[in-house]
Amino acid sequence: MSQESPPFGINVIGYSSANIGLGNALRQFVACFIERGIKISILDLDAGERSKFDNRLQYLTVEHAEELPYAVNLCIIGALDLSEFVLNPPKRLQTEGRLNVAFPWWELTDIPPHWSDVGRVFDALVTGSDFVRNTFSTHVPGVPILVAPHPLHIPNNVKPNRARFQLPKDKLLLYIGFDPGSDPARKNPFSAVEAFKRAFPSSLDCHLVIKVNNANDSDLKGKRLEYLERMYAYVNSDARIHLIQERLPYEELLSLYASCDVFMSLHRSEGLGLVPLEAMRLGKPVIATAWSGNMSYMNYLNSCLVSYEFKEIGDSYSYSKENLGINGFWAEPDIDQAAAWLRKLVEDSQFRLQLGLKAAADAKKYHEQASKTEFVDELKAIWESREFLPQRDRESLINQARESKLRFEYDKYLSKMSPFERFVHKTKQELDRHLLWRFRKTEL
Repeated sequence: MSQESPPFGINVIGYSSANIGLGNALRQFVACFIERGIKISILDLDAGERSKFDNRLQYLTVEHAEELPYAVNLCIIGALDLSEFVLNPPKRLQTEGRLNVAFPWWELTDIPPHWSDVGRVFDALVTGSDFVRNTFSTHVPGVPILVAPHPLHIPNNVKPNRARFQLPKDKLLLYIGFDPGSDPARKNPFSAVEAFKRAFPSSLDCHLVIKVNNANDSDLKGKRLEYLERMYAYVNSDARIHLIQERLPYEELLSLYASCDVFMSLHRSEGLGLVPLEAMRLGKPVIATAWSGNMSYMNYLNSCLVSYEFKEIGDSYSYSKENLGINGFWAEPDIDQAAAWLRKLVEDSQFRLQLGLKAAADAKKYHEQASKTEFVDELKAIWESREFLPQRDRESLINQARESKLRFEYDKYLSKMSPFERFVHKTKQELDRHLLWRFRKTEL
């Protein structure tokens, strides 16, 4: 192999300091890379107001993309941002002579058509669960797709501290959480609130803790703000509901988790479901929808799984047909069953204890397997055999992805028109193509 080739190591590109799930995921994987002695360098992408929240990896971070020294570019990013990353990558990011790998997180079984072309620009894809892998493997042919189970390091100093969060000492606490800057329709917190109210319409023995992440972001508007205001109305209507909006360092966030007794995630879909996994690692019983990425680590022995029906995606600003151009679907969990599980956990302390112990044991095994980061060994094998692999015309693939994105944006533009407006638009196009161009003045 060429002596000019960069040394094997990983250039991690993502939101390494941000107070978002993608940032936490990146930090968890980097911790495993460090434990294994893998050479790494980090480019911290801008997440606006959420950046510079956790600076523990600052010593590994470079200022400019051209400073990334290693053979593998690994971009840990949300799938919604893949097109932008491919078509407008970080300035002076070196891609030639590197193994360019995307680690996209996604929550549906389908992807917009132009993402298939975007995905083929990469030399390999890494996915955080079998659920995500199955989605991309059916839509991005010809690209190696690897699975990387999500590791989860728990700091040693995590312990319950209800006084810190002004929570009642003598009540059983149910926890739910969401981020209004993401799409709450997917996290579905209002169904969890409804399950709590159905389970305990008047009892004062069980209280509900709602953690809202990034509630004070200045860019919250439209439906995002509507979701938040709707949650405020729930909180103000019931003294048993406790709202926490403070931005917490990871150790303190886990201390909040440790202060609660039961967790509920009536999500409609998850790429993985990090909060339920964190709760299980802390020995907490979890009630969760029995579908999507959380089934990578959940089963009927370690969790209270809730049945569901599939439904078309409706009131969602991130996953709607209008936004993605696909007829997506996700799960609608059974609220009555969730309420029944909640009553069981509250009334049967022995069952609650045993389920929590099983959850902790299984989540620990999952972490131990994930922390091996065996997908890195696969990436190294792909890198070392690159001379024997088919040559790919990266520039041509990027151009194809760009054309696909333009077609997608044009179709989305047309979809917002009324039938009459589309007719007028198409008629003008045809007239311009076949007739009107003749009457334009030719530029000298």
